[in-house]
Amino acid sequence: MPVIVWAGFISWFSGDAFSARSTHNYIDPLLRLLFGDLSPEGFRFWHAVVRKSAHFIEYCVLALLLVRALAIPRMPVPAATGLLAVGMCGLFAAADELHQFFVPSRGGSTLDVALDTFGAAIGALMFVAFRHWTARPSAQSARWPSEDSRETS
Repeated sequence: MPVIVWAGFISWFSGDAFSARSTHNYIDPLLRLLFGDLSPEGFRFWHAVVRKSAHFIEYCVLALLLVRALAIPRMPVPAATGLLAVGMCGLFAAADELHQFFVPSRGGSTLDVALDTFGAAIGALMFVAFRHWTARPSAQSARWPSEDSRETS
């Protein structure tokens, strides 16, 4: 369910209300608070940084949620599961950018798909690494007598 809800948010963010023209209403006041007066070029630059960071973060979170949904609880996550999640996120990013071609105030971008997929890769890697370090030992790695010790008994 968290994956579906987050994917819904990403789709909502792809609408007109979050176009570059519309986000000036909430990003520019934040930039003024952080940086004071900026030149028009400075505002355009930092506005783009915030928007592109949002792409990265949205898909980083999507991948974290997706790997979590695909993984066995409290067990290490196979790399293939992380790669599957990244691939699924990349396909969703491509579909989302395609959707933006049909929104009058938006446009699709292959660079955004690449950035989204990179964010997904980092999110999946973070989850796989975290689970690797915190997972309980599997039944196969539990301490069993070795073949050598059974022969000497």
